[in-house]
Amino acid sequence: MSGWPDYADIRADGYSAGSGETHARTPFDDGMVRQERRFASALRTRRLTVLLSSDADQARFDAWVRDSGGAWFDFTDTETGGRVRARIEGGAGGVRYRARTVRNRRRWEASMTIEGPFTAA
Repeated sequence: MSGWPDYADIRADGYSAGSGETHARTPFDDGMVRQERRFASALRTRRLTVLLSSDADQARFDAWVRDSGGAWFDFTDTETGGRVRARIEGGAGGVRYRARTVRNRRRWEASMTIEGPFTAA
């Protein structure tokens, strides 16, 4: 299992967390809704914006995503600080890149959602 690349910095302002659905809801004709638990647990998600400081880092990150993005990898959870297992939602197709210029130098931002049980690896 590979790990998160050390040159890929997660930006605090592009971070959000969510959880998967564990309940099923069935609406009735009278407006009431029946709700029941479907799963004991679900994959949780983390929406990330990753800063890549050069074209070389973007190329390395893109290669890492293609090679291991759909597979599980070790990740330091941004909420707990612990090592967890995660994968990129949608694999390589789930990452979007955007170029920015900072002090006449091109940097890259990668946006993605990672998912996992976020339990200790």
